[in-house]
Amino acid sequence: MKFVGLTLALMGVTMMASGQEALVREKPQQGQLSMSSQLSPFAFIEEVGKWIRLVFKGKPVWQYNYAFTAPSDAKSKVASGFLHPVWSPNGVIVTDWGPKDHYHHRGIFFAFPNTRWSNLAPNFWDISLGRIRFEAFERLELHRDKAVMVAHHLWDAKKDDEWMPIIRERWTIVTYAPRSEEPEHLTFDLMIELVNVTDEPLNVEESRYGGLGYRGARSWLDKSKREVLTSEGKTLADADATDARWIFQGGFVDGQWAGLTLMDHPSNLAFPNRLRVNPDCPYVGFCPMRKMSFIVHPKETMRFCYRIVVHASKPTQQLLEAIWREFQKPMD
Repeated sequence: MKFVGLTLALMGVTMMASGQEALVREKPQQGQLSMSSQLSPFAFIEEVGKWIRLVFKGKPVWQYNYAFTAPSDAKSKVASGFLHPVWSPNGVIVTDWGPKDHYHHRGIFFAFPNTRWSNLAPNFWDISLGRIRFEAFERLELHRDKAVMVAHHLWDAKKDDEWMPIIRERWTIVTYAPRSEEPEHLTFDLMIELVNVTDEPLNVEESRYGGLGYRGARSWLDKSKREVLTSEGKTLADADATDARWIFQGGFVDGQWAGLTLMDHPSNLAFPNRLRVNPDCPYVGFCPMRKMSFIVHPKETMRFCYRIVVHASKPTQQLLEAIWREFQKPMD
């Protein structure tokens, strides 16, 4: 049995505790990220040196950008380690990247704005004296019922002409196979771990934005095509600066309806989180620093967990409540 297990490991196949099999690739390098398996309805596709895309039964779900890239009109806003595009089950792109009103908005992303470290003031959100860059892939997994990607980022602060790593970030994205052949929504969980790798505290100051951000489809700049709903029944007119367990944003894109819901986990700092809902552009997000300042102490690990649900039809409040109740159970 030991010889069989070794052979399977060398082939990239690992026997799971339940007796099911999964295709697992440990520490894959660029150029080694495309993978598929007869065991799984999911597959990973790579554009070498740029991105990795998850597909479900041949249809794209999300794209993770690991290359440093910037909007064409804002070369200074260079970033990596974010999700864009994200597709609804009916093939509609529900994210945007680098819009002219906020060049630093980048699909689904996580960052802190106003921070202090030693005598520096890096802004990882606006990409001003601070930046977030992809470091390495830890693991890719394809299962019968889910796909997993684990990647590492570094948060750098600029000191003179040099970049200094302050935070090491670990993203784990678990995407679940829908139960129906023509699903109305797709679900994935994003677990984030931050470790201060320095001997100085990172002070995160209060701000009305920051944390988990979601920039929605560009067509939603037209407010007549944009809808917002929170767990507390707030809408676009009154959701900003309120607390919520989940927030939905959606509307019409090229004549098709689509949307996305962010869900906050009870274990997160400042739960239920305070929202930033921009009334003038399709941006929403959970913003713990809108409630409080906080410190990431040296060698300390800070964890956040979110569920993201992408919709092909307008969800009911009852459906979103049911999904959140399932999500809010204690994490493993």
